[in-house]
Amino acid sequence: MKHLLLSIFMLTVFISPNTYAQKEKEKQDKIKSLKIGFITQELELTTKEAQKFWPVYNKHQELIRSYHDENRKLRKNIRKNGGIDSMTNAEAEKTLNQFVLIDKDLKNAEAAMYKDMKPILPAIKILKLHSAEHGFNRKILEEMRKRRGNSKDFREDRKEIRQN
Repeated sequence: MKHLLLSIFMLTVFISPNTYAQKEKEKQDKIKSLKIGFITQELELTTKEAQKFWPVYNKHQELIRSYHDENRKLRKNIRKNGGIDSMTNAEAEKTLNQFVLIDKDLKNAEAAMYKDMKPILPAIKILKLHSAEHGFNRKILEEMRKRRGNSKDFREDRKEIRQN
């Protein structure tokens, strides 16, 4: 009986993280699919354009995502070490320089993406891409708020705060 309970416990411990990771991967894949559909529709990509566009876009998005991850890690490290108020001026200077470098790299990566898009898409569609990405992110955030039970729209909350 002890061996059976121990076996069940061990299976639960090892399966649970994998199940969670799999669910997170499924969520990410679903969001990625929605983003592909949204951008394709907003840019009105032809089949020919889409075939050339998506490999270039995905390559650049991986690089851009890595810069966002670096930024997130840096902010997390600040919180983990007691926050901004617990930093020395030298540490703050170093951290500030890291943020500036990450921002520069991010802007350069975005510029490179737009440059690489020029032979694939007309300028108007590249501008629409920028707008579509922001629109998609806004829709995802609104959907997350709805699912968390925040029924009021974020813009309404900001408006209400300004009025008071």
